[in-house]
Amino acid sequence: MRAALAIWGVVLVVTVVAAGCFETEEGPEGPRREAPGFELVRLDGLPISLAEHRGKTVILDFWATWCAPCEVQMPVLQALWDARGGDALFVLGLSLDTDPPADVEAWLAERDIGYPIAITDQQLALDYGAWAFPTLVVVDPSGHIYRMHQGVLGRPELEDLLDRIAREFPPAS
Repeated sequence: MRAALAIWGVVLVVTVVAAGCFETEEGPEGPRREAPGFELVRLDGLPISLAEHRGKTVILDFWATWCAPCEVQMPVLQALWDARGGDALFVLGLSLDTDPPADVEAWLAERDIGYPIAITDQQLALDYGAWAFPTLVVVDPSGHIYRMHQGVLGRPELEDLLDRIAREFPPAS
């Protein structure tokens, strides 16, 4: 099973590299689709759902330990989580690993990644259209997919995106 998943991952990575990064974003000219809901358990044992973060911008990162570009993306997300996480921003890593959770936790600890992580399955990734890794899905405060990006996205681009969402969805007074 692990070998089949690794082969599947290699095929996806090669596809993304061959095709370049993929992203979608809809603006005022078209409606955004509602982000699929989920209820999972984080690696730290706490329950997590998308619904509990309504009113915040949420960055979902679909990743796996065997994905080299994911390893590049994660420190960027950690820096955003450290700088902006809280009332307005929530970052959640969604691991598609089949390894035991303790192995995933050890992998994260070696890389000093501390933002919330949950292990999910392929169905949730497919529900979001995450067919390559990493896939970042930015959910706006209204619960709609604001942007999807397959491949690594740099901090300046993410900061600009978060600032744009903050302007479009100002906090309620």
